[in-house]
Amino acid sequence: MGMKTGTLLEELIYISQASKTDFALSMNMTPSGLSKILKGGRLPFLKEKRAFSKMAAGYFAEVLYGDFCYLKFERIFPVLYDFSSKYELEMFLSYAIEYAFDKDFDEENNGSLGYPDREASFLGKKTILNMFCVLVSDYLTREEGVPMEFYSTLPWFDKMYSDILSRIKLLTSKRQKDILLNQFVEPHSVDDADKNYNIGVLSSIVNCQKSVDLNLWRVKKEINSTFFLLKGRFLMLFSFQIDGTPLMTFITHRGYLTSFYNSLMKKEAKKVSYNGIEARAALKEDPSLLSRLVDRQIDAVYNFISIGYLITEQELERARSEEYLKKSLLSLFRNILDKETVFYVTIDAMLGFCATGKAIIPLVGAIDFPSKERISYLTRFNTSINDQSSDKIRVVNSELPKAAVLCSKGFSMIYMIDSKYECEKIHCFESDLINDILKKEVDGDGMILMDFSLDLWENYLDEMSGSFVMADFEMGQDSNEMDL
Repeated sequence: MGMKTGTLLEELIYISQASKTDFALSMNMTPSGLSKILKGGRLPFLKEKRAFSKMAAGYFAEVLYGDFCYLKFERIFPVLYDFSSKYELEMFLSYAIEYAFDKDFDEENNGSLGYPDREASFLGKKTILNMFCVLVSDYLTREEGVPMEFYSTLPWFDKMYSDILSRIKLLTSKRQKDILLNQFVEPHSVDDADKNYNIGVLSSIVNCQKSVDLNLWRVKKEINSTFFLLKGRFLMLFSFQIDGTPLMTFITHRGYLTSFYNSLMKKEAKKVSYNGIEARAALKEDPSLLSRLVDRQIDAVYNFISIGYLITEQELERARSEEYLKKSLLSLFRNILDKETVFYVTIDAMLGFCATGKAIIPLVGAIDFPSKERISYLTRFNTSINDQSSDKIRVVNSELPKAAVLCSKGFSMIYMIDSKYECEKIHCFESDLINDILKKEVDGDGMILMDFSLDLWENYLDEMSGSFVMADFEMGQDSNEMDL
Protein backbone atom coordinates (compact mmCIF):
# COMPACT_ATOMS: atom_id res chain seq x y z
CA MET A 1 0.00 0.00 0.00
CA GLY A 2 2.62 2.57 1.06
CA MET A 3 1.92 6.08 2.22
CA LYS A 4 0.53 8.33 -0.52
CA THR A 5 -1.49 11.43 0.30
CA GLY A 6 -4.69 10.23 -1.37
CA THR A 7 -4.44 6.71 0.04
CA LEU A 8 -3.71 7.97 3.56
CA LEU A 9 -6.63 10.43 3.54
CA GLU A 10 -8.94 7.74 2.11
CA GLU A 11 -7.95 5.37 4.95
CA LEU A 12 -8.44 8.06 7.61
CA ILE A 13 -11.90 8.88 6.23
CA TYR A 14 -12.76 5.17 6.32
CA ILE A 15 -11.46 4.69 9.89
CA SER A 16 -13.32 7.76 11.15
CA GLN A 17 -16.51 6.72 9.27
CA ALA A 18 -16.87 10.33 8.13
CA SER A 19 -18.48 11.35 4.86
CA LYS A 20 -16.16 12.67 2.17
CA THR A 21 -18.45 15.65 1.72
CA ASP A 22 -18.23 16.57 5.40
CA PHE A 23 -14.43 16.28 5.33
CA ALA A 24 -14.21 18.37 2.14
CA LEU A 25 -16.36 21.14 3.62
CA SER A 26 -14.25 21.17 6.81
CA MET A 27 -11.19 21.70 4.60
CA ASN A 28 -12.89 24.53 2.64
CA MET A 29 -12.81 22.39 -0.49
CA THR A 30 -15.38 21.17 -2.99
CA PRO A 31 -16.14 17.42 -2.98
CA SER A 32 -14.82 17.21 -6.56
CA GLY A 33 -11.56 18.90 -5.50
CA LEU A 34 -11.13 16.39 -2.68
CA SER A 35 -11.94 13.52 -5.04
CA LYS A 36 -9.02 14.52 -7.31
CA ILE A 37 -6.62 14.45 -4.32
CA LEU A 38 -7.94 11.07 -3.10
CA LYS A 39 -7.50 9.55 -6.57
CA GLY A 40 -3.98 10.96 -6.91
CA GLY A 41 -5.01 13.32 -9.72
CA ARG A 42 -3.55 16.36 -8.01
CA LEU A 43 -1.83 17.51 -4.83
CA PRO A 44 -2.58 20.54 -2.66
CA PHE A 45 -0.37 23.49 -3.53
CA LEU A 46 3.10 23.25 -1.97
CA LYS A 47 2.66 26.54 -0.10
CA GLU A 48 -0.52 25.11 1.51
CA LYS A 49 1.15 21.86 2.61
CA ARG A 50 1.57 22.65 6.31
CA ALA A 51 -1.82 24.34 6.72
CA PHE A 52 -3.56 21.53 4.80
CA SER A 53 -1.86 18.82 6.91
CA LYS A 54 -2.67 20.57 10.18
CA MET A 55 -6.30 21.19 9.26
CA ALA A 56 -6.85 17.58 8.14
CA ALA A 57 -5.10 16.24 11.25
CA GLY A 58 -7.30 18.40 13.47
CA TYR A 59 -10.46 17.09 11.80
CA PHE A 60 -9.51 13.41 12.22
CA ALA A 61 -8.14 13.83 15.76
CA GLU A 62 -11.46 15.37 16.83
CA VAL A 63 -13.37 12.37 15.49
CA LEU A 64 -10.98 9.54 16.43
CA TYR A 65 -9.32 10.40 19.75
CA GLY A 66 -10.19 8.17 22.72
CA ASP A 67 -8.76 5.44 24.97
CA PHE A 68 -6.52 3.04 23.01
CA CYS A 69 -7.48 4.80 19.76
CA TYR A 70 -4.05 3.91 18.34
CA LEU A 71 -5.43 0.41 17.71
CA LYS A 72 -7.77 1.83 15.05
CA PHE A 73 -4.75 2.69 12.88
CA GLU A 74 -3.22 -0.81 12.75
CA ARG A 75 -3.67 -1.20 8.99
CA ILE A 76 -1.85 2.03 8.05
CA PHE A 77 0.46 2.49 11.07
CA PRO A 78 1.60 -0.95 12.32
CA VAL A 79 4.23 0.86 14.42
CA LEU A 80 2.60 3.45 16.67
CA TYR A 81 2.21 4.66 20.26
CA ASP A 82 -0.64 5.23 22.71
CA PHE A 83 -1.66 8.87 22.46
CA SER A 84 -1.89 10.62 25.82
CA SER A 85 -3.98 13.50 24.47
CA LYS A 86 -5.98 14.62 21.45
CA TYR A 87 -3.18 17.10 20.74
CA GLU A 88 -0.64 14.23 20.49
CA LEU A 89 -2.83 12.42 17.97
CA GLU A 90 -3.28 15.63 15.97
CA MET A 91 0.49 16.24 15.90
CA PHE A 92 1.17 12.67 14.78
CA LEU A 93 -1.40 12.80 11.97
CA SER A 94 -0.03 16.18 10.87
CA TYR A 95 3.48 14.68 10.57
CA ALA A 96 2.09 11.66 8.68
CA ILE A 97 0.07 13.69 6.17
CA GLU A 98 2.95 16.10 5.58
CA TYR A 99 5.34 13.16 5.05
CA ALA A 100 2.96 11.58 2.50
CA PHE A 101 2.66 14.94 0.73
CA ASP A 102 6.46 15.39 0.56
CA LYS A 103 6.86 11.90 -0.85
CA ASP A 104 4.23 12.45 -3.53
CA PHE A 105 5.69 15.86 -4.43
CA ASP A 106 9.17 14.33 -4.75
CA GLU A 107 7.88 11.60 -7.09
CA GLU A 108 5.81 14.09 -9.10
CA ASN A 109 8.98 16.14 -9.68
CA ASN A 110 11.08 13.13 -10.71
CA GLY A 111 12.90 12.94 -7.38
CA SER A 112 14.96 9.81 -6.78
CA LEU A 113 14.25 8.54 -3.28
CA GLY A 114 17.02 5.93 -3.55
CA TYR A 115 19.75 8.54 -4.07
CA PRO A 116 18.67 11.77 -2.35
CA ASP A 117 20.99 14.76 -2.42
CA ARG A 118 20.71 15.15 1.32
CA GLU A 119 19.54 13.09 4.26
CA ALA A 120 16.76 14.07 6.65
CA SER A 121 17.30 14.80 10.34
CA PHE A 122 14.68 15.04 13.08
CA LEU A 123 15.34 16.87 16.34
CA GLY A 124 13.61 16.38 19.70
CA LYS A 125 11.83 13.52 21.46
CA LYS A 126 8.30 14.10 20.11
CA THR A 127 9.48 14.66 16.54
CA ILE A 128 11.61 11.50 16.64
CA LEU A 129 8.79 9.43 18.17
CA ASN A 130 6.34 10.58 15.50
CA MET A 131 8.68 10.22 12.54
CA PHE A 132 10.05 6.84 13.68
CA CYS A 133 6.47 5.48 13.65
CA VAL A 134 5.58 7.18 10.34
CA LEU A 135 8.74 6.04 8.51
CA VAL A 136 8.84 2.43 9.73
CA SER A 137 5.08 2.03 9.17
CA ASP A 138 5.47 3.34 5.60
CA TYR A 139 8.07 0.72 4.72
CA LEU A 140 6.13 -2.09 6.39
CA THR A 141 2.89 -1.28 4.57
CA ARG A 142 4.65 -0.59 1.28
CA GLU A 143 5.68 -4.21 0.77
CA GLU A 144 3.22 -6.45 2.61
CA GLY A 145 4.23 -10.11 2.63
CA VAL A 146 7.85 -9.35 1.66
CA PRO A 147 10.38 -10.62 4.27
CA MET A 148 12.20 -7.76 5.99
CA GLU A 149 15.44 -7.85 7.99
CA PHE A 150 15.98 -5.21 10.67
CA TYR A 151 19.23 -4.71 12.60
CA SER A 152 19.34 -2.61 15.74
CA THR A 153 21.45 -1.38 18.62
CA LEU A 154 18.60 0.74 19.98
CA PRO A 155 18.86 0.67 23.80
CA TRP A 156 15.21 -0.24 24.44
CA PHE A 157 15.72 -0.23 28.21
CA ASP A 158 18.00 2.83 28.53
CA LYS A 159 16.38 5.61 30.58
CA MET A 160 17.85 8.20 28.17
CA TYR A 161 15.62 6.85 25.39
CA SER A 162 12.67 5.74 27.54
CA ASP A 163 10.49 8.73 26.54
CA ILE A 164 10.74 7.54 22.94
CA LEU A 165 11.30 3.79 22.72
CA SER A 166 9.23 2.59 25.68
CA ARG A 167 6.10 4.15 24.17
CA ILE A 168 6.29 2.38 20.80
CA LYS A 169 3.75 -0.38 20.13
CA LEU A 170 4.17 -3.04 17.44
CA LEU A 171 0.91 -4.03 15.75
CA THR A 172 2.54 -6.50 13.37
CA SER A 173 1.59 -9.91 14.82
CA LYS A 174 -0.09 -10.96 11.55
CA ARG A 175 3.28 -10.53 9.81
CA GLN A 176 5.43 -11.91 12.65
CA LYS A 177 7.17 -14.51 10.46
CA ASP A 178 7.98 -11.94 7.74
CA ILE A 179 9.75 -9.45 10.03
CA LEU A 180 13.14 -10.43 11.45
CA LEU A 181 14.59 -8.12 14.10
CA ASN A 182 18.25 -8.70 14.94
CA GLN A 183 18.98 -6.84 18.18
CA PHE A 184 22.65 -6.44 19.12
CA VAL A 185 23.20 -6.56 22.88
CA GLU A 186 26.29 -4.73 24.08
CA PRO A 187 28.42 -6.30 26.85
CA HIS A 188 27.82 -3.55 29.42
CA SER A 189 24.02 -3.70 29.00
CA VAL A 190 23.87 -7.30 30.20
CA ASP A 191 26.80 -7.41 32.60
CA ASP A 192 25.61 -4.47 34.69
CA ALA A 193 22.22 -5.12 36.26
CA ASP A 194 21.32 -1.45 36.28
CA LYS A 195 19.11 -0.57 39.22
CA ASN A 196 16.69 1.05 36.77
CA TYR A 197 16.01 -2.23 34.97
CA ASN A 198 12.81 -4.02 35.97
CA ILE A 199 10.32 -6.62 34.74
CA GLY A 200 9.79 -4.35 31.71
CA VAL A 201 12.90 -5.93 30.15
CA LEU A 202 11.23 -9.35 30.14
CA SER A 203 7.88 -7.87 29.06
CA SER A 204 9.52 -6.10 26.12
CA ILE A 205 11.22 -9.29 24.93
CA VAL A 206 8.00 -11.32 25.20
CA ASN A 207 5.82 -8.65 23.55
CA CYS A 208 8.37 -8.02 20.81
CA GLN A 209 8.49 -11.74 20.02
CA LYS A 210 4.70 -11.73 19.49
CA SER A 211 5.04 -9.09 16.78
CA VAL A 212 8.35 -9.92 15.07
CA ASP A 213 10.84 -12.78 14.89
CA LEU A 214 13.34 -11.50 17.46
CA ASN A 215 16.98 -12.63 17.49
CA LEU A 216 19.38 -11.33 20.13
CA TRP A 217 23.10 -11.11 19.29
CA ARG A 218 25.82 -10.62 21.87
CA VAL A 219 28.81 -8.61 20.69
CA LYS A 220 32.24 -8.87 22.28
CA LYS A 221 33.10 -5.22 21.78
CA GLU A 222 30.77 -2.25 21.89
CA ILE A 223 29.36 -1.03 18.59
CA ASN A 224 29.83 2.71 18.97
CA SER A 225 26.74 3.58 16.99
CA THR A 226 23.08 3.67 17.96
CA PHE A 227 21.17 2.68 14.84
CA PHE A 228 18.07 1.03 13.38
CA LEU A 229 18.64 -0.50 9.93
CA LEU A 230 16.18 -2.04 7.47
CA LYS A 231 18.45 -3.98 5.14
CA GLY A 232 18.53 -2.42 1.69
CA ARG A 233 15.90 0.23 2.54
CA PHE A 234 16.94 2.73 5.22
CA LEU A 235 19.21 3.50 8.15
CA MET A 236 18.32 5.59 11.21
CA LEU A 237 21.22 6.96 13.26
CA PHE A 238 20.61 8.30 16.78
CA SER A 239 22.71 10.71 18.84
CA PHE A 240 22.46 13.33 21.58
CA GLN A 241 23.43 16.94 21.13
CA ILE A 242 25.50 18.96 23.62
CA ASP A 243 22.35 20.11 25.48
CA GLY A 244 20.94 16.58 25.71
CA THR A 245 18.47 16.91 22.81
CA PRO A 246 18.18 13.68 20.78
CA LEU A 247 18.70 13.70 17.00
CA MET A 248 17.62 11.04 14.47
CA THR A 249 19.15 11.05 10.97
CA PHE A 250 17.33 9.11 8.24
CA ILE A 251 19.51 7.74 5.39
CA THR A 252 18.34 5.97 2.24
CA HIS A 253 21.47 6.22 0.05
CA ARG A 254 21.82 2.69 -1.30
CA GLY A 255 25.57 2.78 -1.62
CA TYR A 256 26.01 3.83 2.00
CA LEU A 257 23.44 1.28 3.23
CA THR A 258 25.47 -1.49 1.60
CA SER A 259 28.71 -0.17 3.09
CA PHE A 260 27.17 0.12 6.57
CA TYR A 261 25.69 -3.40 6.42
CA ASN A 262 28.99 -4.92 5.28
CA SER A 263 30.81 -3.21 8.18
CA LEU A 264 28.20 -4.52 10.61
CA MET A 265 28.63 -8.10 9.37
CA LYS A 266 32.35 -7.93 10.20
CA LYS A 267 31.62 -7.38 13.89
CA GLU A 268 32.16 -10.39 16.13
CA ALA A 269 28.66 -11.31 17.25
CA LYS A 270 27.21 -14.50 18.71
CA LYS A 271 23.54 -15.32 18.24
CA VAL A 272 21.96 -16.11 21.63
CA SER A 273 18.40 -16.73 20.37
CA TYR A 274 17.14 -19.99 18.90
CA ASN A 275 13.85 -21.13 17.46
CA GLY A 276 12.70 -24.70 18.05
CA ILE A 277 14.28 -26.05 14.85
CA GLU A 278 17.63 -24.38 15.58
CA ALA A 279 17.67 -25.55 19.21
CA ARG A 280 16.91 -29.16 18.28
CA ALA A 281 19.61 -29.09 15.57
CA ALA A 282 22.16 -27.74 18.09
CA LEU A 283 21.26 -30.47 20.59
CA LYS A 284 21.46 -33.17 17.94
CA GLU A 285 24.96 -31.98 17.05
CA ASP A 286 26.01 -31.74 20.70
CA PRO A 287 23.68 -33.69 23.08
CA SER A 288 25.94 -32.73 26.02
CA LEU A 289 24.44 -29.20 25.95
CA LEU A 290 21.35 -30.43 27.82
CA SER A 291 23.31 -32.63 30.22
CA ARG A 292 25.49 -29.64 31.13
CA LEU A 293 22.32 -27.70 31.86
CA VAL A 294 21.06 -30.57 34.05
CA ASP A 295 24.37 -30.53 35.99
CA ARG A 296 24.17 -26.78 36.68
CA GLN A 297 23.08 -25.45 40.06
CA ILE A 298 19.77 -23.91 39.03
CA ASP A 299 18.75 -21.24 41.53
CA ALA A 300 15.18 -20.61 40.40
CA VAL A 301 12.66 -21.29 37.68
CA TYR A 302 9.81 -18.90 36.96
CA ASN A 303 6.78 -20.41 35.27
CA PHE A 304 4.41 -17.83 33.82
CA ILE A 305 3.19 -20.45 31.32
CA SER A 306 2.31 -24.11 32.04
CA ILE A 307 5.59 -26.00 31.58
CA GLY A 308 5.17 -29.74 32.20
CA TYR A 309 7.61 -30.23 35.08
CA LEU A 310 5.32 -32.88 36.63
CA ILE A 311 5.14 -35.08 33.53
CA THR A 312 5.90 -38.80 33.83
CA GLU A 313 7.96 -40.95 31.51
CA GLN A 314 4.84 -42.82 30.39
CA GLU A 315 2.98 -39.60 29.56
CA LEU A 316 5.95 -38.27 27.65
CA GLU A 317 5.78 -41.33 25.39
CA ARG A 318 2.73 -39.70 23.77
CA ALA A 319 4.99 -37.09 22.17
CA ARG A 320 6.81 -37.65 18.91
CA SER A 321 10.41 -36.69 19.59
CA GLU A 322 13.89 -38.15 19.91
CA GLU A 323 14.30 -40.40 22.96
CA TYR A 324 17.51 -38.69 24.13
CA LEU A 325 15.69 -35.34 24.16
CA LYS A 326 12.78 -36.69 26.22
CA LYS A 327 15.14 -38.37 28.71
CA SER A 328 17.30 -35.26 29.07
CA LEU A 329 14.27 -33.04 29.71
CA LEU A 330 12.88 -35.50 32.28
CA SER A 331 16.26 -35.41 34.05
CA LEU A 332 16.22 -31.60 34.01
CA PHE A 333 12.65 -31.44 35.39
CA ARG A 334 13.40 -33.92 38.19
CA ASN A 335 16.61 -32.16 39.06
CA ILE A 336 14.69 -28.89 39.47
CA LEU A 337 11.90 -30.46 41.57
CA ASP A 338 14.17 -32.61 43.76
CA LYS A 339 16.93 -30.14 44.52
CA GLU A 340 17.05 -26.69 46.11
CA THR A 341 15.80 -24.81 43.07
CA VAL A 342 13.02 -22.39 44.03
CA PHE A 343 9.96 -23.03 41.85
CA TYR A 344 7.75 -20.00 41.08
CA VAL A 345 4.43 -20.60 39.30
CA THR A 346 1.67 -18.11 38.56
CA ILE A 347 -2.01 -18.78 39.23
CA ASP A 348 -2.58 -17.80 35.58
CA ALA A 349 -0.29 -20.63 34.43
CA MET A 350 -2.18 -23.18 36.56
CA LEU A 351 -5.58 -21.89 35.45
CA GLY A 352 -4.30 -21.96 31.87
CA PHE A 353 -3.37 -25.62 32.28
CA CYS A 354 -6.76 -26.43 33.82
CA ALA A 355 -8.54 -24.70 30.93
CA THR A 356 -6.48 -26.14 28.05
CA GLY A 357 -4.99 -29.34 29.46
CA LYS A 358 -1.70 -28.47 27.74
CA ALA A 359 1.52 -29.27 29.59
CA ILE A 360 4.32 -27.69 27.54
CA ILE A 361 7.51 -29.71 27.08
CA PRO A 362 10.09 -27.42 25.45
CA LEU A 363 11.40 -28.70 22.08
CA VAL A 364 9.10 -31.74 22.33
CA GLY A 365 5.54 -30.37 22.20
CA ALA A 366 2.46 -29.91 24.36
CA ILE A 367 1.09 -33.01 26.10
CA ASP A 368 -2.73 -33.08 26.32
CA PHE A 369 -4.47 -34.04 29.56
CA PRO A 370 -8.22 -34.84 29.64
CA SER A 371 -10.19 -32.49 31.92
CA LYS A 372 -10.75 -35.15 34.60
CA GLU A 373 -6.96 -35.65 35.02
CA ARG A 374 -5.86 -32.02 35.27
CA ILE A 375 -6.31 -31.37 39.00
CA SER A 376 -4.71 -34.71 39.89
CA TYR A 377 -1.75 -33.67 37.72
CA LEU A 378 -1.29 -30.52 39.82
CA THR A 379 -1.48 -32.53 43.08
CA ARG A 380 1.85 -34.08 42.11
CA PHE A 381 3.37 -30.92 43.58
CA ASN A 382 2.44 -32.36 46.99
CA THR A 383 5.50 -34.59 47.00
CA SER A 384 7.69 -31.46 46.67
CA ILE A 385 5.98 -29.74 49.60
CA ASN A 386 6.53 -30.37 53.29
CA ASP A 387 6.72 -28.21 56.38
CA GLN A 388 10.47 -27.75 56.02
CA SER A 389 10.36 -26.75 52.36
CA SER A 390 7.38 -24.43 52.16
CA ASP A 391 9.62 -21.99 50.27
CA LYS A 392 10.34 -24.55 47.55
CA ILE A 393 7.08 -23.89 45.66
CA ARG A 394 6.03 -20.24 45.49
CA VAL A 395 2.63 -19.40 44.01
CA VAL A 396 2.50 -15.97 42.37
CA ASN A 397 -0.78 -14.06 42.17
CA SER A 398 0.37 -11.45 39.63
CA GLU A 399 -0.01 -10.98 35.89
CA LEU A 400 3.44 -11.49 34.35
CA PRO A 401 4.87 -11.87 30.82
CA LYS A 402 3.89 -15.21 29.25
CA ALA A 403 7.24 -16.99 29.39
CA ALA A 404 9.25 -19.46 31.44
CA VAL A 405 12.64 -18.43 32.81
CA LEU A 406 15.44 -20.63 34.15
CA CYS A 407 18.11 -18.89 36.23
CA SER A 408 21.51 -20.00 37.51
CA LYS A 409 24.62 -18.03 38.42
CA GLY A 410 25.86 -16.14 35.36
CA PHE A 411 23.19 -17.61 33.07
CA SER A 412 19.47 -17.13 32.37
CA MET A 413 17.26 -18.68 29.70
CA ILE A 414 13.89 -17.32 28.55
CA TYR A 415 11.50 -19.75 26.83
CA MET A 416 8.39 -18.73 24.87
CA ILE A 417 5.83 -20.54 22.73
CA ASP A 418 2.97 -19.16 20.64
CA SER A 419 -0.74 -19.70 21.39
CA LYS A 420 -0.93 -22.57 18.86
CA TYR A 421 1.95 -24.40 20.62
CA GLU A 422 3.91 -24.47 17.36
CA CYS A 423 6.54 -21.72 17.29
CA GLU A 424 9.10 -21.71 20.10
CA LYS A 425 11.84 -19.23 20.95
CA ILE A 426 14.67 -19.45 23.46
CA HIS A 427 16.81 -16.43 24.44
CA CYS A 428 19.99 -17.05 26.47
CA PHE A 429 21.74 -14.47 28.64
CA GLU A 430 25.27 -15.24 29.81
CA SER A 431 24.86 -12.81 32.70
CA ASP A 432 22.86 -12.26 35.89
CA LEU A 433 20.68 -9.51 34.40
CA ILE A 434 17.40 -11.46 34.11
CA ASN A 435 18.06 -13.35 37.36
CA ASP A 436 18.66 -10.09 39.26
CA ILE A 437 15.57 -8.43 37.76
CA LEU A 438 13.31 -11.31 38.81
CA LYS A 439 14.87 -11.43 42.30
CA LYS A 440 14.16 -7.72 42.63
CA GLU A 441 10.53 -8.32 41.65
CA VAL A 442 10.24 -11.05 44.29
CA ASP A 443 11.86 -8.93 47.02
CA GLY A 444 9.84 -5.83 46.14
CA ASP A 445 6.17 -5.44 45.29
CA GLY A 446 6.42 -6.69 41.70
CA MET A 447 5.25 -10.24 42.49
CA ILE A 448 2.45 -10.98 44.94
CA LEU A 449 3.44 -14.27 46.60
CA MET A 450 0.93 -16.44 48.44
CA ASP A 451 1.86 -17.74 51.90
CA PHE A 452 2.34 -21.41 51.33
CA SER A 453 1.85 -24.74 53.09
CA LEU A 454 0.51 -28.17 52.20
CA ASP A 455 -2.90 -27.36 53.76
CA LEU A 456 -3.21 -24.10 51.87
CA TRP A 457 -2.14 -25.82 48.65
CA GLU A 458 -4.78 -28.52 49.03
CA ASN A 459 -7.45 -25.92 49.80
CA TYR A 460 -6.42 -23.97 46.75
CA LEU A 461 -6.62 -27.08 44.54
CA ASP A 462 -10.13 -27.74 45.89
CA GLU A 463 -11.18 -24.21 44.97
CA MET A 464 -9.60 -24.54 41.55
CA SER A 465 -11.32 -27.85 41.03
CA GLY A 466 -14.68 -26.28 41.91
CA SER A 467 -14.11 -23.39 39.51
CA PHE A 468 -13.02 -25.79 36.81
CA VAL A 469 -16.11 -28.01 37.22
CA MET A 470 -18.34 -24.92 37.07
CA ALA A 471 -16.58 -23.74 33.89
CA ASP A 472 -17.10 -27.18 32.34
CA PHE A 473 -20.78 -27.06 33.33
CA GLU A 474 -21.26 -23.61 31.81
CA MET A 475 -19.53 -24.68 28.61
CA GLY A 476 -21.85 -27.67 28.46
CA GLN A 477 -24.87 -25.43 28.96
CA ASP A 478 -23.65 -23.15 26.17
CA SER A 479 -23.22 -26.06 23.78
CA ASN A 480 -26.72 -27.37 24.63
CA GLU A 481 -28.18 -23.95 23.91
CA MET A 482 -26.34 -23.89 20.60
CA ASP A 483 -27.71 -27.34 19.73
CA LEU A 484 -31.23 -26.08 20.44
